[in-house]
Amino acid sequence: MTRTRHSLGSLLIGLVTSFLVPGTALSADETGIKFFETKVRPVLAEQCYECHGPRSGQGKAKLRVDSLESLRKGGASGPAIVPGDPDGSLLILAVRHDGAVEMPPKSKLAQAEIDALAAWIKMGAPWLASAVVSAPAPTADAPREWDKSVREFWAFQPLRAPSVPRVVASSWARSPIDHFVLAKLEGAKLRPAAPADKRTLLRRATLDLLGLPPTPAEIEAFLHDEAPGAFERVVDRLLASPRYGERWGRHWLDVARYADSNGMDDNLAYSDAWRYRDYVIAAFNADKPFNRFLEEQLAGDLLAEDDPAHRDALIVATGFLALGPKMLAEDDPVKQQMDIVDEQLDTTSRVFLGLTLGCARCHDHKFDPLPMTDYYALAGIFKSTRTMLTYRVDSKWNATGLGPAQQALRLEDIEQIIDRHDNALVNGNTNRMSAEERAARTKLLEDAKAEYAALPKAMAVAEGTVGDLQVFLRGNHLTRGPLVPRRFPTILAGDEQPSLSPATSGRLELARWLTSERNPLTARVLVNRVWRWHFGQGLVRSVDNFGKLGQPPSHPELLDWLANQLIQDGWSIKALHKRIMLSQTYQMSTAWNEQAAQLDPENRLLWRMPRSRLDAEALRDSLLAVAGLLDLAIGGPSVAAVPFQNLTATGVASRPELYQSQRRSVYLPVLRSAVYDQFQAFDFPDPAVSNGDRVATTVASQALFMMNGPIMRTAPAHLAEVLLGTPSATDHDRMQEASLRIFGRPAAADELVEWSAFLARYQAAQSLAAESPEKRRHLAWQGLCRALLSSNEFIYVN
Repeated sequence: MTRTRHSLGSLLIGLVTSFLVPGTALSADETGIKFFETKVRPVLAEQCYECHGPRSGQGKAKLRVDSLESLRKGGASGPAIVPGDPDGSLLILAVRHDGAVEMPPKSKLAQAEIDALAAWIKMGAPWLASAVVSAPAPTADAPREWDKSVREFWAFQPLRAPSVPRVVASSWARSPIDHFVLAKLEGAKLRPAAPADKRTLLRRATLDLLGLPPTPAEIEAFLHDEAPGAFERVVDRLLASPRYGERWGRHWLDVARYADSNGMDDNLAYSDAWRYRDYVIAAFNADKPFNRFLEEQLAGDLLAEDDPAHRDALIVATGFLALGPKMLAEDDPVKQQMDIVDEQLDTTSRVFLGLTLGCARCHDHKFDPLPMTDYYALAGIFKSTRTMLTYRVDSKWNATGLGPAQQALRLEDIEQIIDRHDNALVNGNTNRMSAEERAARTKLLEDAKAEYAALPKAMAVAEGTVGDLQVFLRGNHLTRGPLVPRRFPTILAGDEQPSLSPATSGRLELARWLTSERNPLTARVLVNRVWRWHFGQGLVRSVDNFGKLGQPPSHPELLDWLANQLIQDGWSIKALHKRIMLSQTYQMSTAWNEQAAQLDPENRLLWRMPRSRLDAEALRDSLLAVAGLLDLAIGGPSVAAVPFQNLTATGVASRPELYQSQRRSVYLPVLRSAVYDQFQAFDFPDPAVSNGDRVATTVASQALFMMNGPIMRTAPAHLAEVLLGTPSATDHDRMQEASLRIFGRPAAADELVEWSAFLARYQAAQSLAAESPEKRRHLAWQGLCRALLSSNEFIYVN
């Protein structure tokens, strides 16, 4: 058995250095590049290029905007941008009309364009090395011709049925997965690491599937189970636990960009978003087939027509499309709607296809065979879907009543009342309204909102006004090109596709095509996501991008084999877990091999199991669990808020009591623009965008949190009370119990000596001289518990 040994000194040093273990190598910031391509490049091309392109950049300003190098070099006044510092960048001062120069000189950019430029510089000005800003294309009449290599790119090819390869060390391989992995290792003259011991394997599997550590009783039961199939029985037990859905549902909520508030300009409360979160958790616990799971999220409202018994759940499922961030203060109603359509389209294509289709809004995709016509063909489907009740400065999103039909009808009445009075008070002639009328309307509005809050409902989408879209040249809805019929991406679905019905949006047809045999990407993307969440890195490391800017698969045959098995297993994610976890590949130790590290430093060939740090939620939940504080109540609202309440403006988002619950982290509020401090410290993803590949940073604030964070006062104090709560126990017994709870193993003899010495020194400290002996004893045990809980052995998973 390999484990980390802790002397007293290492435990105390661990408080500061627990996070100085190198993380997994990260790929380029795809989120930043996508933001540049969709929000920044079009502004530079449309608004700046004519005067600051290569032919005109030698005028008075001597500034060019066609490359990052040119912007950093700047012109006569100095560098145009300072990456990371928008307020110190001349470009931002100029477009804000706050400096000596005002650009554009005749009219100011739209505020959204200014904000996008500032946000891009704040990100560090991400810019793809090969990218240049060029003059905007005048029309969409000449579609780009994709060369043969792009069309033959691996991701766009049909799923293959690869043969399981033969290997030399066949006795090691227990499953086809092992054969695919071992064949690559043997080809590089490498060997897989030895198997993990039973304690390590149980802790890995339990944290993996449940996000919680195993209890001492569970460890003892596994150690004493010598019958064949012991680990398979553990996996079955874990998959049957309701804690499984909370753990793996949270993974899905990352890619679904789940949040309990809107963020952006108006951080309004999504007071009914929790229903979608609970739907996801229940779907994972029930092992809902993924193809059905996908259909319900894109078109549950349409499925509900034929399945009244499950109507409420199917309506709730469409929260996937409704929960995105929205620019509610946008005063251009068409742009507001198209921005929402863009967000839905981009999220759907990234989540299910691993493609950045949003990059084709303003021009043909620069790298993948995705023309603008494909973008607007799909956009027509989402524009034919009702997400908002109105498109104006005080926009309200669509909700659907749950329960009896009369409640749903009453909700529609209430929405009309709220809309009518809101519009009159916000957008009407206030100057002409008497004080009495204003007071009466305000009272009616407050009463309507109170009834609205009490009615059971879901943030959901519904069918809207169905129709095809014209191409918006350069993404500008004021400059339109040819009409494009609604359809699916041609590189995958072909040029000859059956027409979608003029009576429906096409969402259900899209959902069914995504999991059809005609589309190879959905199954590949899903198995790669599951592999990444088990191993810390995908077979395709760019899990959200299977396009040319992404990375190729390390084991392409294994990827397709797993995708085929997923389909044959009825799209069962639990069956996929078992297939992966019962392999020798998953059960390897993290043992280091210098020869392998020299040949394959990033472990792409999987010569050992990667070591990983607990993510934000698993860390918090594990701290509460070992201390005996974790509340396992399931489901329900995350934040009590008035409907359409601005959580930032009212100060609700900054109230610490929002996070003082001891429930599992998945049930805590996720507020855009105000994510919980502990979650931010431990790399919780931006809930405004889909993210299937969390980063793992190493920063000092993490160690400081483990010393001084609120939970690091509560959990060690309570654990100390538990350990001291049995008067007949000896300190030796208490230290052994602490080790079993925290590390899942007995303490070694030298550790017991060190920890005893620590307790003695702590109680004898001069700073505690005024305290009672009992108080000093409790504080000493609390200090020991904090040191153990802050150690690498607890925070990392082997």
